Amino acid sequence: MSSSSRYDPVAKSLHWLMAALIIGLWGVGLGMEELPKGDLRSQIIGLHKALGVVVLALVVVRLAWRATHSAPTLPATMPAWEQLGAKLGHLALYGLMIAIPAAGILMSQSAGRDVNVFGWILPTLVEKSDDLKEVFGEAHETLAWLLAVVLVVHVVAALRHHFMLKDDVLSRMLPRRG
Repeated sequence: MSSSSRYDPVAKSLHWLMAALIIGLWGVGLGMEELPKGDLRSQIIGLHKALGVVVLALVVVRLAWRATHSAPTLPATMPAWEQLGAKLGHLALYGLMIAIPAAGILMSQSAGRDVNVFGWILPTLVEKSDDLKEVFGEAHETLAWLLAVVLVVHVVAALRHHFMLKDDVLSRMLPRRG
């Protein structure tokens, strides 16, 4: 593991790809249940499920990459409590990026529905159960809202570092210019 002052291109690509997917999934998740029943709604829900599984797979890739490629060190001027907050925030993000798709998969399966990932059906992990469907559905929704809060804190913290503290915390995750 080597440490540098910036994230490497793979880490940056995974970060921004997952950010786009998660924001899109969150937005679609807000409105898809309100759509009238029919083919469009079924297709959107199917895409939401498939991309949720993609996010779960990308988290595994990202964690494997992170295990072999260390993150840049935090600025020496950052207080210990803030460094702890950054570490706990990242831990929360990773945990939620695993828990939300897992709850979604289990919600679908406990409702008796397959999870089709672009033609590949996930193995069924739970039997049909209205009670479990409710539990996993509530977990999926509640954790998605929690993720939204954690993401807002993450973005505000990054912007604070960039515009107020004027350190390199945000710029080390941005693509290089010219």
